[in-house]
Amino acid sequence: MKNTLAILLFLCLFQALWAQNTPTPADPEYYAMDREDITFDDEQVLLVNYRGFVSPRQYSVTQFTNVWFLPFSSSRYEFNLNFYDKGTGRLIEDDVPTKWKSWIDDGGSYDPLGSNFRPNSPSIMVTQDEKWQPNQYERTATFHKEYNHKLVSFSAKSWTNVSFDDDEVFLKLVLTNRNSKNLEMTIIPNQVADIIERHFAEGSPKADSLDVFTIGSEKAHARVSSSIKETGDKGFEINIAPGKTGTYYFAVKFYDPQVGTPAIYQADIKDRMLQADKKTRDMVSWAYTKLPKLTSSNKQLQEYYYRCMLSVLMSRYENPNYISDVFWAVGTWPYTISWDTSYTSDVIAMLDPESLKGAILTDFENVKMKRTYVGWNGAQWDNLYIQEPFALQLMIEAYIRHTGDYSIFDEKASGASVWEWMQRWVTELQTNYTDDLGLIDVGYNTEKIIEIRTDGYNHAVPITNTLTIDLLYTMSDWAKRRNELKLGKTYFKDAEKLKGLVDKYLWNEELGWFDNLYPDGTKGTIWTYHLFDLLGADYLSDNQTYRLVSHLQEGEFLGKYGVYSIARRDTVHWDLIDSDWGGGGQYAGMPGRISRNLYQKGFAGKGWDVLKRNMRYIDHFPYLPQNPRIDAPEQDRSSMPLQISAGAGMEAIVFGTFGVKMDEDKLTIKPFNHEDIGEATMTDIVWKGRKFGIQLTRKTFSVFEGDKLIATKFYGETVEIVK
Repeated sequence: MKNTLAILLFLCLFQALWAQNTPTPADPEYYAMDREDITFDDEQVLLVNYRGFVSPRQYSVTQFTNVWFLPFSSSRYEFNLNFYDKGTGRLIEDDVPTKWKSWIDDGGSYDPLGSNFRPNSPSIMVTQDEKWQPNQYERTATFHKEYNHKLVSFSAKSWTNVSFDDDEVFLKLVLTNRNSKNLEMTIIPNQVADIIERHFAEGSPKADSLDVFTIGSEKAHARVSSSIKETGDKGFEINIAPGKTGTYYFAVKFYDPQVGTPAIYQADIKDRMLQADKKTRDMVSWAYTKLPKLTSSNKQLQEYYYRCMLSVLMSRYENPNYISDVFWAVGTWPYTISWDTSYTSDVIAMLDPESLKGAILTDFENVKMKRTYVGWNGAQWDNLYIQEPFALQLMIEAYIRHTGDYSIFDEKASGASVWEWMQRWVTELQTNYTDDLGLIDVGYNTEKIIEIRTDGYNHAVPITNTLTIDLLYTMSDWAKRRNELKLGKTYFKDAEKLKGLVDKYLWNEELGWFDNLYPDGTKGTIWTYHLFDLLGADYLSDNQTYRLVSHLQEGEFLGKYGVYSIARRDTVHWDLIDSDWGGGGQYAGMPGRISRNLYQKGFAGKGWDVLKRNMRYIDHFPYLPQNPRIDAPEQDRSSMPLQISAGAGMEAIVFGTFGVKMDEDKLTIKPFNHEDIGEATMTDIVWKGRKFGIQLTRKTFSVFEGDKLIATKFYGETVEIVK
């Protein structure tokens, strides 16, 4: 009996300890991935801390590249540490990724497979394990060689992260001497860059080595500092006794040379590195606390949900040099674009509604109906996507849905209120983009809508017309809310008229699709998944809805990882390279948006099918990229490895799978379960300051307010909660 009690006590204690040590989605460790499982090139692996980012390099214990701390940038910058062993007179190098690329690309440098091996080949660190998690990259390596009967044997372990408070990268390096003699080495900083840029500063960005610790241009410098006090002509001097371990800290800072030069010896690097880690942890925990929490017996679903969250969070910048206090970038490109943000506007509204309002106002302040690309320092290029008003509509709807704050329409930006700007957009569509028939005609330029490199997706495009219909209906509702009844009636009448024109001129009953109409009266069928945005509108007929959804089938639009942006049947427009809108891949936000719309239209099985395919990416990506391929988990280097619109996947789960619908005076819950989900629970769904939870079991679902059970019902039934 005593033995049984002892075993039970031990098991209880073990479970408690295990639970304490198991990371939750509030911890960066939850998102950790082995580097060998990540299908990204080095420059796509990011250490982000809300100010800027760098990319650690695989097959090195210290190397990183791709520096972005705006206004400082140096995408081709390479940093690593080399080690000169005094006992053998050998230089042990740690820039294998650079050597390897040179060997493969042009036959220069050395074959790394022969290093440490063939006569006259370099001595290099032998890397072992590498692991990524948000703003931390952990690596291990070893060196064990005998030269002329003199042994060099040590292990290395490093951690790399980036600062939130300054433009610097931190490295913690732990070396253990496995030899019977002292390990005396010089640690040599190695910095290589063609240019180091400080935007808007005068001078040349061309970089050159200034001293052993510093590289720089006329505009900006980068200096390596360390916790190691003793330095020499070549670097930092260390001495480790046999069997002992040394721990060293390094900081690489990018700075304006006119402001001052960092000290080479710095005693507080460890503390700054810990502060950087704390910021990362605080932000992940903050996001987890603010958003609905999901647990599921389908672990892939749960992990996908939180990697969508992480993708949004990593797109947030609080860099004091940016034009807004919170800058929601499209991903790694330093631009905030309403269309990208609109795909995740519900997530941002739940997370930080003030920052969503800020993004809306920033758009009106900078775009001014002329420039879509709003950079970190303001709008650039005279390039406008006509998606702007529809994206702003979605962002405003999300803001109001989660705050109930209609006063946003009276907020001023660039001399006009939000309401006045939205009216200007309607006027713009109805005057400069309307043809003689009354249809919205964007003109010849395909680029006005989305990036399809083939022509034909232009003039009277069905999605632009139908999104305008939805905008007009919404503007009618908003006008009535503002007691502008005459204006509301006008917008409603305009919506009805345009709806009739679209049905008459663009609907193709034979194909079950909407066609493009050109000025000469001819039509063209473009099989783009852009049309599935129509499912988010409420005015399609049942026949049109069913016919559109019928095209979401294997081999036409559906592929292994989601939805082809151009159906494979469209041999004129299908494009493997420009994959997010041109064919062979998908824009990060589209599978989530399509899934959410399918759920809300009653096609739950199809919505889950799309979502389930997209979930497969998380076996290969730590965060979701811009335009990954459909048939293979690849993201080409021409686009971003991170996309804010990935939040649409999270929204599909909240508003689709769990069937949450938030109206001004009513919360409706009608969830769906699927055989491969099993049981799942979502808590902390906030509506009108109250918190609700939904539990899915095999046959029934239950709705809670706090811990109080409101109802248990069968699937297909609805729970309604009034304020």
